[in-house]
Amino acid sequence: MKYLTDLVKRGLLLTLLLSATGLSATTRSDVNLLEASEDIRFISQKIVKEYFYLAQSRQKESALAHLRQDISLLDDRLRSIAAATKSDDTKNILTFLVYSRDQINETIEQPYDIDNAALMLDYSEALLEGAESIAHEHSYQFTSEEEMLIAVKKMRYLVERITKYYMTFQLGISDVNNIKQLQDSIIAFDTAMDRLNTYSYTQESATALYRLNTFWPVVRKFYLDFEQYRLSNILYISAQDLEAELRVLELYHSQNL
Repeated sequence: MKYLTDLVKRGLLLTLLLSATGLSATTRSDVNLLEASEDIRFISQKIVKEYFYLAQSRQKESALAHLRQDISLLDDRLRSIAAATKSDDTKNILTFLVYSRDQINETIEQPYDIDNAALMLDYSEALLEGAESIAHEHSYQFTSEEEMLIAVKKMRYLVERITKYYMTFQLGISDVNNIKQLQDSIIAFDTAMDRLNTYSYTQESATALYRLNTFWPVVRKFYLDFEQYRLSNILYISAQDLEAELRVLELYHSQNL
């Protein structure tokens, strides 16, 4: 009896603590779903960037290994959503995302051609749309620190999206809409940079922000001059460097939630 009483007391204490902080079980689940959906946004672009780099790179085995790692990470995030959600709408979207993932896996095993490249673009946008739909369904009022974390995650996604569309053009897929997506993503990254520069970072994070401010204007010019420069290798590596600095800021904000 005393054991049951203790359990009741503990349960009451936990309820009071959760109520006091405003952090319900549902909200924690929403956080997990939001983080997984943001990662899928990022991966949806990175997979296609890697695919297009594979088509242009001499280091085929290394590029293919990175591509398969991305798909493995995508699988992990899809499992996270499946484990966290109770929403029928999210489950239905998840079914569609799994289908898109399977189609991507089949496509990368086939020889590269323009038709498969177009399919990969479609599948990446399908993953992106599904992830955004899940994020919208489970959104809530962010704290200022959570907003910064999401902003940095979005910047990582934008780096991949920009590089994806740059490589698309270099492979001869010069669709007007793709070019507009490239330009719009650069503008969105500029806006996000302005926001980062209003935040007071310290130590390693401040150094990462300084490097971003130094490096981005140079890389930005190359991205925008996609018709003049064929720099797929350089911009592939540059994207990795930009992301490395953004991961420092992402870690900072995740530790300060």
